Amino acid sequence: MGNGNLLFYFLDDFFISLCVIITLIVIYLPLRTKLKLDDKPFWHKGIIDGFVCGLFGIILMLFSTDVPGHLVDLRFIPIMLLILFEAAFPAAIGSVVIMIGRFILDNGTDFAMTTPILMTMLFIGFLFIDKLYHPKQPSYRKSLVMILFSNITFIIIMVSDFRDFLQQMRFMPAYFLLSIIGGLTAVFFIKYLSKTEVLISKYQEEVATDFLTGLQNMRSFEKNWGKLVQTAITKKEKLTLLTIDIDYFKQINDTYGHPAGNHILTGFSDILTKNIRSCDVAFRNGGDEFSVALPGCALSDALEVAERIRKEVEACPFKISRDQAVPVTVSISVATYPDTCTSHDQIVQAADKCLYKAKLLGKNRVYPSETPFRKEVE
Repeated sequence: MGNGNLLFYFLDDFFISLCVIITLIVIYLPLRTKLKLDDKPFWHKGIIDGFVCGLFGIILMLFSTDVPGHLVDLRFIPIMLLILFEAAFPAAIGSVVIMIGRFILDNGTDFAMTTPILMTMLFIGFLFIDKLYHPKQPSYRKSLVMILFSNITFIIIMVSDFRDFLQQMRFMPAYFLLSIIGGLTAVFFIKYLSKTEVLISKYQEEVATDFLTGLQNMRSFEKNWGKLVQTAITKKEKLTLLTIDIDYFKQINDTYGHPAGNHILTGFSDILTKNIRSCDVAFRNGGDEFSVALPGCALSDALEVAERIRKEVEACPFKISRDQAVPVTVSISVATYPDTCTSHDQIVQAADKCLYKAKLLGKNRVYPSETPFRKEVE
């Protein structure tokens, strides 16, 4: 095969390999995020990342170019990415998978025999280069050094048997250039997609969060309430909803102005979050109305929480200026499945009705959803 034809085939295979790299990265990173792989135990995450990137390396080997005496490809890139963005453990797993894949593809030929040597040298070299750089955050400079090390290692493997040495050396400048392009392109896409995921996560959080209080907003309530209900059904546990309204809030706004009203809203939100568990979820439904979902909470416990919130708000001096404080009270309704509601669908409606009754009865009180016992007392 002439040098021109060899270069043409290599360029063709390189372009395909580059497309494969980009495609695999674009597919795997969002899938990895969706599966919340970063929340998994280290060994669990490492095995999955290593195995998947090992498969990536095998796929890249399918597009190898046969330079006399050796197969040339970009199999080093998945291992480099694992060292850069993850850890040594998944990179070791990926290297072993690539070795096994090369052996299976070539049925134990000379190509397969040199792969363990090459992958071991690359793994150790990449790991050493990674340790030289601080901070740990990957950089293009570190990536470039790793790529150059890979190229030098590949030359050492290629020239060790001196077969067609001159033809190999004519071929190497093109391989050097294209491997640098391929490696840096892969790093660019990893960093770009990672930043994109961070921005998307930030935007999703902002969309679901009330800008003033930092609590979840009504959009988030509508999205998450169904999940909380489904979890309660699946686990066969109780589910309580507190609905809270700040008494006379319109008059406070009209009298002292909206800045004072905003100060009261943020102060009340602090009291609210301080008095609930980490598994509970507080929402600002809009205006002066709030709600709290209490998974696995019985009516008696929920009443204690509600009363504690009410008393602390009543006792708290909400200062709207250095010399002036505004007294604030809240009305709270409590609805619990199955203690006061026979169906999960009734919880929100029951809580709204009880909040209305609490305000009719004079405000500044906790009013639970009606039970047979409560009806008898009344």
